[in-house]
Amino acid sequence: MANKHVRDIMHKGVIECRPDTVLKEVVRIMADTGVHAIVVEKPGGEIDGIISHMDLLKVYGQNLLNYKACDIMTKSVIEISPDATIEEAIRIMLERRIHRLVITEPSPGGRRAVGILSTTDIIRDMREQPWFW
Repeated sequence: MANKHVRDIMHKGVIECRPDTVLKEVVRIMADTGVHAIVVEKPGGEIDGIISHMDLLKVYGQNLLNYKACDIMTKSVIEISPDATIEEAIRIMLERRIHRLVITEPSPGGRRAVGILSTTDIIRDMREQPWFW
């Protein structure tokens, strides 16, 4: 597993919403796609924040039409390059006590999200060869 990079095991592509997306739609997207986090992007594609299941739990039982993504998103998004090593990603996750990193690459408008690396991706990689029946 040594020298493996983030790009080798990350989820490619990102499901995103805008800061003004109504929270009911954010919940629908997350429930329908099975993702545990959604990236909030400004209209130009710049990352504005991230919403995880834990963020959504804070508004359980409330009228989701009264909230927008920007109302509950976590603004400090921890990013990492796809060229970083898995060991570096794990170190950041452990230090920050987070479950996922947003993978970014430079673009003309700033850094854009190109994928997600979660603790689940790393555990699956640790398993190596899948179990076959």
